Amino acid sequence: MKTTRATSPGRGRPSAVVCVIAATLIGCFPGRVAEARKPKAALTADDLVIVDCLLPPRTRRLGRRTTYLSARQPIKTTAVECGVRGGEYTEPDQANLGTALKVWLTPAEGGDAEAQFYVGQIFEKGLGVPPDYPSAAQWYRRAAEQGYASAQINLGSLYETGRGVERDAQEALRWYRRAAGLAEDLVVLQGSEYEELTRAQERLEETSRQVEELQREIEALRRSTEQSESQKRELQSRVEQLDAKSREIDSLRQEVDQLRSRTGALTADSEALPILARGEVSFGNYHALVIGISNYSGLSPIPEAQQSARRVAETLEKQYGFTVDLQLDASRLTIMRALNDLRERLTPDDNLLVFYAGHAKRDPGGTRAFWQPVDADSVNPVNWIPTELVSEHLDLIPARHVLLVADAVFSGLRTRSSVAQLPRGMTEEERYHHIRALREKRCRLVLTSGGLDAGSGTFADDFVDVLRNNGGVLEASLVYRQLVRSRDSAPESAAPEFASMRWARNEVADFFFVRKGP
Repeated sequence: MKTTRATSPGRGRPSAVVCVIAATLIGCFPGRVAEARKPKAALTADDLVIVDCLLPPRTRRLGRRTTYLSARQPIKTTAVECGVRGGEYTEPDQANLGTALKVWLTPAEGGDAEAQFYVGQIFEKGLGVPPDYPSAAQWYRRAAEQGYASAQINLGSLYETGRGVERDAQEALRWYRRAAGLAEDLVVLQGSEYEELTRAQERLEETSRQVEELQREIEALRRSTEQSESQKRELQSRVEQLDAKSREIDSLRQEVDQLRSRTGALTADSEALPILARGEVSFGNYHALVIGISNYSGLSPIPEAQQSARRVAETLEKQYGFTVDLQLDASRLTIMRALNDLRERLTPDDNLLVFYAGHAKRDPGGTRAFWQPVDADSVNPVNWIPTELVSEHLDLIPARHVLLVADAVFSGLRTRSSVAQLPRGMTEEERYHHIRALREKRCRLVLTSGGLDAGSGTFADDFVDVLRNNGGVLEASLVYRQLVRSRDSAPESAAPEFASMRWARNEVADFFFVRKGP
């Protein structure tokens, strides 16, 4: 197990001349493409944000005399790599619907399924404007009909929640099953209890959007240097509405937590969970990035966070054979570099688990969340890490199976319905068959404590206990079910959450823990 420390920042980003030279070398010396494209060391955390990058055209030769420029290629990558390759991008804090569509719309209109998927994501996110769910559904459908599994998942999610299309559980199920490409009983919607949870989550999201709008209106009124009496009354009215909506959000969050607990309990088998013995299934190599932040300079300390990280790292390394990168009291730059390093090193045959314990922050509207590394403070968000950015990094890491485990809040989850669930009562031979099939699918899954940030360490303790009691192969979905049962003895704690990652490419699959040590 290794502990990585941040290095001192350099003096600046690559100059425009360097970027042009790099792009020229790539075009003139094809044999050196891999070397020229390798990202240089990031100088700041901002170099490692994920951007929509439009690479320059390449010079192509047709026959002995004719040359032409190829179309510009859109990719998602880090800002520093885009610059080194001579690409064009917009700084993330200035990006909007127009700048994002500029990169992806042309290939999407030309029929590229991946580009169509990204255009759907752009409309679903909104990027400076309210989400356009009907347009998102339209673009997801175009990619889904070409067999693009991630778009099938996202389209199914829109049908399940009734965003941009009429709510239709059967249509959602149909798209989830198409994405799975497996037995029809692998994907099962949760029934009336789960539908109640979905409706409560929708009310929470809608109320959160209303809070954000009220906050913008209040800020605009407060910026007025000379307020009339009517403006003062309007400001007071908006503040009262904001207080009422904030209380409503608190109540809705409690309702959602209670429903999560109830629906989670419904999926937990009453009998002992079946454990699959090790066999001839090739699971690949396992890696883990484990982050525990305790000793903040600008926030209250969390002694349990480092303790939790150490326990998780030790269990993964000694009993499951993970190669572990343990990051204690990591800064924003250190965490971003660690994620970028994984993107460069891992392969599709690898599995990755990321664990985070530390402070986190939810925005007042409840639609976004941020991790707070050791150099964060309570007011200035410059060193906070948006969990959406974590999702984008994990999306680009080549590992086929990725599981994020967070003893903290994490925004950007879809529903559990899009996660493969092996049917009950299967024989061991049947489980082998399905697990071999699921191993070929891509997944980006999130398991969280459901709380705001690391507190008593109970979630991490329960997580480690489940892993230590496993004697063979255990799916992440079964880990979640056992954590739900563990919570029954502590009903005052938040309900764990388990779902697919919203802003990452997913297929219907699961993450597998394979016991190797004593």
